[in-house]
Formats: sequence, structure tokens, C-alpha cells
Amino acid sequence: MNPLNLRPQQAHIVNTYAGGRLAVSAVPGSGKTQTLAALAAHLLARGMVGPDAEILVVTFTNSAVENIKARIRLALRDLGLGDDGFRVLTLHGLANAVVRERPDLAGVASDYHIDDELSSGRALSDAARWFTQQERDYWLSFLPSDLTQQQRYQLESEWFDETVRVAAEVTKLAKHLRLRPAEVRALILGAGDAGREGISPFLRIGAVIYERYDRVLRAGSRLDFDDLIWAAIRALNNDDDFCRRLGRRWPFILEDEAQDSTPLQEEILALLSREHGNWVRVGDPNQAIMTTFTASDVRFFRAFKQRSDVRAMPLTVSGRSAPEIIALANRLVDWTTRAHPEPDVWRQALSADGIIQPTPPGDPQPNPVAGRIRLQAFDSEDAEAQKVAQSAVRFVLSAPDKTCAILSPTHAFGHRILRALAEIQARHPQRALYQDQLRNAQPVRNVARVLAQAVRLCGQPTNTNALVELRSAMAEAGIGSSGDARDNRVKALLRSARPERLLFPLPDAAPPLPAGLTLREDEAREVYALAALAAHWLRASVLPVDQLILAIAQQLFTQENDLAIAHSLAASLRRYMMLHPDALLADAARELDAIAANRQRYLSSSLIEAGFRPAAGQITLTTMHKAKGLEWDRVYLTCVDEVEFPHDASGEFRGQVWYLAGHDPALEARVQLEALAGGASGWTEADLLRRARLEYIAERLRLLYVGITRARSDLFISYSRRRMERDNRLALAMREVLRDGSLARSAGWLEQTKPDTTNGADV
Repeated sequence: MNPLNLRPQQAHIVNTYAGGRLAVSAVPGSGKTQTLAALAAHLLARGMVGPDAEILVVTFTNSAVENIKARIRLALRDLGLGDDGFRVLTLHGLANAVVRERPDLAGVASDYHIDDELSSGRALSDAARWFTQQERDYWLSFLPSDLTQQQRYQLESEWFDETVRVAAEVTKLAKHLRLRPAEVRALILGAGDAGREGISPFLRIGAVIYERYDRVLRAGSRLDFDDLIWAAIRALNNDDDFCRRLGRRWPFILEDEAQDSTPLQEEILALLSREHGNWVRVGDPNQAIMTTFTASDVRFFRAFKQRSDVRAMPLTVSGRSAPEIIALANRLVDWTTRAHPEPDVWRQALSADGIIQPTPPGDPQPNPVAGRIRLQAFDSEDAEAQKVAQSAVRFVLSAPDKTCAILSPTHAFGHRILRALAEIQARHPQRALYQDQLRNAQPVRNVARVLAQAVRLCGQPTNTNALVELRSAMAEAGIGSSGDARDNRVKALLRSARPERLLFPLPDAAPPLPAGLTLREDEAREVYALAALAAHWLRASVLPVDQLILAIAQQLFTQENDLAIAHSLAASLRRYMMLHPDALLADAARELDAIAANRQRYLSSSLIEAGFRPAAGQITLTTMHKAKGLEWDRVYLTCVDEVEFPHDASGEFRGQVWYLAGHDPALEARVQLEALAGGASGWTEADLLRRARLEYIAERLRLLYVGITRARSDLFISYSRRRMERDNRLALAMREVLRDGSLARSAGWLEQTKPDTTNGADV
């Protein structure tokens, strides 16, 4: 019986699992979320959860929470059941629920505040700035002395950004190793006289900034996300009865995206499932792409799969991509695990368990019938950016029902493509050709832009342009005005009216229209509805800024994901105003503007986290990292070269900083702290650096795998023969994978050995 229309592998997992520890390795497009939802529904249908208990589903993002909730409710309805008996939380939401219940056991104040990534990032940057001021001479000693004033100004800015990176790496890793600042300092000092000479100065810098950052947060009873999980673990460890009670409340724990787990995240779930042992972890080790800039590590999920008390089951059938693209991804796995020139990478990078299988006949989501892979070489980065942009525009103009993405490994190259797309867009004003998703996802920017204008209006209600800008921001976000030809007439009223007469009209008073202007009924309804909203917010502007933002959001947004974004922005602005007691609403609006304009990164490392969905007939421009979890009919993978995807641990790496004698400060600080915490002895600086580089090589191979598996039908791979003022080559992995003649012929790929002479006149 298969009422949920599951594939055989999915049905086997759902129908046979009755408890215990289970690891599910799921390839891209294999339906892991559907499987999790169906498993939760079937456990409830079989009566395996008591009336006072719930199935706990844990995931990483707010949007994933809403998606899984909806899937479980649908599965329960298909089985003829009510939609209760389960709870879906992010890991941070779970930790907060634990700590809120017993803050005394967690060792935190009952009135603690949670810092989101935006607030904690700002606090870490402030701590780094404090260090550069306190130790200015020492900090500047890392820079070359023979610089012009302009060069020094530029390098100081770059060195500060690098210092923040160092501090972030040390702080995050230290917390996941559960090391307080004093313990990090003791590790550094306790390395012995000989060891002390080998301690990286970057680790020392990171440790000092970590101590300052921790002190600031503790003084304000503030917890960042890592502190929150750490506090929950303390609470569970400090009272066995409390831990057992929560275990009985959640007798089954289902974990999504387990390949990105961290030591803290793994431990909190292990504690909650300690008594009953019912813990299902679903993930894809081949898509673990956060290792080198978060505390996550694919080793944890792989080690879990190998445990004797864990059953392993696969999800290897995928209907996402055409057979040619599946063959390319599988060939990459095969070459990496058997023939990569660095043998240590064979086990680190990709897993042979993740070979993708196409769907059998009759599958509800069959693979595209045929695919195409094209390899294109260009003479320069500018040529690559221009020609890729032109090709993508031609595609969306000719196939408005198809989705398309240009994926860049870096923001810097992505902005080259963005400039090229903007030039083409100027020649096509009648149609939006692309969506810029490089930094902050469009849903985040839309919400931030609307809230910024609403807050600005509350701070400057007599500004005659405030209502016009608010209305424009709402229209861009799909709220209110449709943006038709009547805009100029409505704008004329909003600009010319006395704001106080419009927002707070006298009883029976005539509308404050400029001379000679009359409004149609539909225009009047729009104007007065907007004015009524603004008047309501003005009355609420005496509230703290976070409450004001939530009041505005509740009236404007209907999608749960938009409301979640607004809630997070409100919390961040509350902390900003606490840290800047003299700040005005206009300052809060500027903070929101920075997010809306992509000047400041907000939250998500993936587009899915922000609720993004590809739109047909438009190019999505984003990074390979942010594309994880999504798919497009055509995908352009850019900069697939030896710079972005290195293969030799002894070669040059992009992370090396020339003004720091070729060091990669953040990488070196992280690997040395990890080695000290693990009791490593006899390791030289060269050993540690090699280890870090091997990890980086392995992760970049997984990133390449993720990029390939975003494509459904068409995959265009490109690189530049000259980059960073030196000769450049196609990444070794791609050279070796495409060396397979049968794969090349079946995919129809073609390497252009001459520059693409397409002049782009048609776009």
C-alpha cells in the first residue's frame, strides 16, 4: 500500500522503520523532505506516539520548517488523520525551547536575549575594531611599511575585514568545541615554550577578540546561536530527569540536512534521544559545502553512519536531471574517490555511496529526456562575464517558460556578470530579465525595503516624499499598487498633499487634493487605505522599534516566510537600538536600507532559507553556495578553473593574502585551534596548513558537485584562460571527468578553442 505515491526506496524506509538510529544518505533530487514527512505521518498512523508526546523534526532554516510542516500535514490528510502529533523546529528554535523551560539549569539569566547572525556579526565586528584600536601599532605591523597613503588606507580596510574573518573562525570553532575564552588562552599558553613559538599570531588575535566579544554579550545577557545550543546542552547535562522528560515528550527525532551538523548540534540531539535511541538523520555527505567557513563538518555524519548501532539506508534515485548530467556528476564522484592526485582527498571529498540513479519507467517525477553539456573557454574574465550574460539572456527570451541560473563561485565575479546583465536589461526595459540574488535574497530585500520606508515615515511623518517611497517599496514587493499608468496621478496627490491632512483628516473634510486633480474611486480607495495604514503605524511609533516593526509586518505580509524575516529583522533592530541608545527611527531605517540595498549581508547562506523559488523566464544570478537545494532547467557554472577548484595542496591558493606574506590567516587560526584542542603534538605549521588545504580542496569538489546537480537539462561550464594576471586552466577535476569520450559524445559537449565571437546584437 502506497497512498503517498512514494518511490520504492522511500517506501522501504517509511514502511520498515519502527525505531532505533537510522542514517539516510540522500542524493540531490531524491525526495528527502518528502521521505521525512511521510515517515513522520506513518509513525503517527501506526500509533507509535502517545497522546502526550510528539514527533520532533529538526531542520536548519525557518523556510524549511514551514515546508516540512506543510508536507507532514498533507501526508497525514492522505492517510485520513488530523494534523497534530508532531513539532517542527530549527535547531536554534529547539535549543531556545529547552533553555526557556529551565534557564536555571542552562546557567543563563531568565531575561536573556538572542542575537541573530546580523546582530552577532555586528558585535564581532565591534570587538575587532576595539582590538585594532587597543593594539594599533601591533596590528599595523602586519602591513608592508613602504606604502603610499592611498595604499595604506586600502590595505587597512582589507586587513580589518580579514581580522573579522579570523575572529569569526576562532569564535565559532571555540564555541563548538565548548571552549571559553580563558580555555582558549590556556591552550595557547600551555603549548609549552617550544610550542609557544609556533603559535600563529592570527590565532592569538582571534582569541583576544573572542574574549572581548564574549564579555560584551555576557554583560548584556545576550546569547548568539552557538551560545544558545551550548546553554541547552548544559541544561540537559545538569539534570538527568529533565533530559529524560524531554526525551519522553519527543520519542522520535527526525533530523534534516544532517551533513551540515556541528559538534554542538549533534550533541543536543544525541542527549534528547539518549533514552529511547529513536534518531533518524537524513543528509547528503556529497553536498556538505559549509565546512571551511562554519563549524560544521561532514565527518560527523559519516562517523554516525559507520556506528554499529546505526542502520544505514540510501535514497539514490533522482528525477531532477537528465541522464547526461547524472553521468557527469557520477563520473566526478568516481574520479575523486579513485584517482585524485591527493590520496588524502579520496576519503574526504565525495562518497561513492552517493552514486545517482535515474528514475525507472512510470516514476511520478521522471528525468528530463535528454541533456546537453557545453564547455566554453574565454580569453579573459570580462569576456566570460559578458558572453555568459548574453547567452543566458538569449535563452530566457527564447524560452520564457524555462528557468535559468548563472552560478558564480565568488561574489566578485558575480558582480562582473551583474554589470553585464544590467547593460542588457537597459535595452529591454519592458521586461525583467534577471534577479540579483548574490548577497541577500530578493524576499529578504523586499521585506527590508518595505519596513525601512514604513519606519522612515514614522520617524519623519511630515516628509512629503515618505508616502510615495513607501508605496513604491510596497509595489516592488507585490503589496498594494499594481504599478499601472495611474501611478503619476496617485504620486501627484501623495507629493502635494499636506501629510497631516491626509493621515489625520478632519471629519467630513474634503480630500486634500491639488488644484485641478480629481481621483477616480479606485485611486481614492488606494490612497486612503495607504494613509490609514500609515496613520496606524504613526500611533504605534511610541512603541519600541521591534514592536513597531512587528505591528507593521502583521498588517502588510501574509506569507509565513515574510513574517519570519520581519520577526528576525525586528529582533536585530531591537538589539541595535539597545547598543545605540541615542539612535532614532531614521537610524533604524538606514540599517534596514543597508540590507535592502545589499550593502549588508543578512542571515541566509542559501536562497531556500529566504524562501526563494526560481521564476520562469528570468535569470537567477547567485553563488554556487546559495544555489544548494534549488534547480533550474539551464545552469551556467562560471570560473570552473584551478583558482576556484584547486587540486594540489602545495600549490597557490586564492585565500593567500599577499600583504601577509602569503598566509591565509583565518584558515591557519582555525586549524591550529582545532589541533591544540585535539591534543595534536609534533605538527609543524606546514603540517597544519596542508591539512587545512586538503579540507578546502575536498569542500570545493563537493561545491562543484552541487553546482552540476542544480541543472535539469542544460549545463554550460565556463572558465577564463587568463585570470588574476596569469595564465589559467580548466579545473583538473573537470578536465579528467570530461576526458571520458563516451560521456562527452553522449552529452554533446564542445570546448571552444577560439574565443566566442557572438556579438550579442540580438540582446
